[in-house]
Amino acid sequence: MWTLIHGFAGSPRSWTHLVELARFERPPLLATLAGHGPNWRHRKVDSFERELERLASEIESTEQPRLVCGYSMGARIALGLLARRPRLFDAAVLVGVHPGLDSQSDRGARREADSAYSRLLRDQGLAAFVDAWEDVPLFSSQRTLSAETLAEQRAIRLDHEAEGLALALELLGLAEMPDYRALMRSYETPITLVTGALDSKFSAIAETLRAANPTIGVERIPGVGHNVVLEAPDALAELLNRVERQVA
Repeated sequence: MWTLIHGFAGSPRSWTHLVELARFERPPLLATLAGHGPNWRHRKVDSFERELERLASEIESTEQPRLVCGYSMGARIALGLLARRPRLFDAAVLVGVHPGLDSQSDRGARREADSAYSRLLRDQGLAAFVDAWEDVPLFSSQRTLSAETLAEQRAIRLDHEAEGLALALELLGLAEMPDYRALMRSYETPITLVTGALDSKFSAIAETLRAANPTIGVERIPGVGHNVVLEAPDALAELLNRVERQVA
């Protein structure tokens, strides 16, 4: 059974088209990250590690074989779950994953960048943040998508609360997660790293991780950028079905 973990400012609805296209044996568990959604205050999370604990407790009750797919922030959370509970999953697909920062200077710079977004959320509100977030160069490939697809994504982003997203950045941002590079060299759980071919930064990260552990698979989806879930749900659905068949 799949667990699908959305990215920052996403939601379980981010997976709608992929789930419609996929031929899953069982309906997936659609996780909601801390700070996200209108009910974010009900999730008592105060750190990256506590979020891993919360999600692991939800996932351990799902049917086996257990599989996880996460995108971006959700992929980093999935990576943390693999580190914390290495026997919880039978396979993982990580879309646009970062393994963690390996220097304090990089952590400081990233924390300051995330703090700037948190201030924007709190000072100017959700709509101003979404305008700025949609203009991030990492998402430039999405400008070729249909107006309907972009409107759906914007609606998902606006269906949050500013304080919740600010908290998510402060608890789950890249600067707050451990550096998992060393652990990834010895992971036994089958892992596939997925990137869009137009996303040169994360494609290079995936290749570096595979070089350190040749058992890690890498799939590069042509013609799309960072958000493969949004830009190529058909290709990703096909990959998830293939992984599911392999562990059945």
